Order: sequence, then structure tokens, then C-alpha cells
Amino acid sequence: MRLTKTLAAGAVALSALVTLTGCGDDGGAGAEGPMGGLPVAKTMADVQKAVMERGEDCSPLEQSREGKTYMVDEAKDPAWGIKERAVCFDSSGNSVTVLLLEDMTKFQESLAKGSGRFTVGQNFALAGTGESFGQTLNRNGLSMLSCDPDDRANVPSGYEIQEGKVKGCFTTTYDA
Repeated sequence: MRLTKTLAAGAVALSALVTLTGCGDDGGAGAEGPMGGLPVAKTMADVQKAVMERGEDCSPLEQSREGKTYMVDEAKDPAWGIKERAVCFDSSGNSVTVLLLEDMTKFQESLAKGSGRFTVGQNFALAGTGESFGQTLNRNGLSMLSCDPDDRANVPSGYEIQEGKVKGCFTTTYDA
């Protein structure tokens, strides 16, 4: 009887320790909640590395090309929360707009007012011009971000959907 009580007390203590180790997360990879578990980038080079480690090309990474790619004006507008914008090319030679974000909430608020979808980490967004851009990345640890209810309705069962930071926005592991 005494051994049973001792074992039960030990199990409760161990359970409490395991539960407490999840507290105080700094929001990095593995964090719970919106955008949790996605990679974080401090620089454009980190974004490029995250893309390439997940099986897609993103080279060369260039700061210019203003007239030939997406999100030029938005990158200059503080309402979008974009820190830096660049362009690279995927394995098929299609351009990819690369956005390093200061504020994912601002980005989602602005996206919710318009349309579009992005392949995302916790603080970066990618928009590829190739039809299949994002599919490899979504299978390998990034997600698709959209605020379009039609995109949500088109996610087949079995794919993860997480609510975004802004009402109506979501991320998913699916990318058609």
C-alpha cells in the first residue's frame, strides 16, 4: 500500500514537471497557437536557407526587380508590416517574391482586406509565380496562408488547418 502511494505521488510529480517544461516558450519553432511550429527567420539569408532546406530552390536572392514581381507597393506600405522584400527563382526558373515580416498580424490584416495566398513561416511569406510553388514547401514544414473562405472550403480532410492571427485567416499544410 505504501509503495502504491509513493509511486502515485512520483507519477503526479513527473506529470507536473512535463507540463511545466512547455511554459515560457519564446515563440520559436514548436510554439503552440497561430503560426506555431513554423520556422522563424532573422534575415533574408535565413528565409532562403529555410526554403532550400525544404526542397525548393531560391537563388539567386536579389533585392531589385521592382517592376517584374509581386508586392512592390505593399512592401513600401507600413500597414502590411513588411520589413524587407527580395526576389529569387524556384527550381523551374519562376520568380518568387520573398517577404521578411516585422508584424505577421499587420500582414494578415492587410491580406484579409484583399486576396491572395502565401507560403509562410512564422515571420516570412513567399509568393511564387509557378503553378506548383509551395507544394513541396508545405509538405516539408511550411504552410499556406490565406484569408479567403473559398480556400478554406477547398482544403480536403486530413490536412491541418490552424486559425490565423486575424479573424478569417488561416494556415494549412495543403496547397493546391
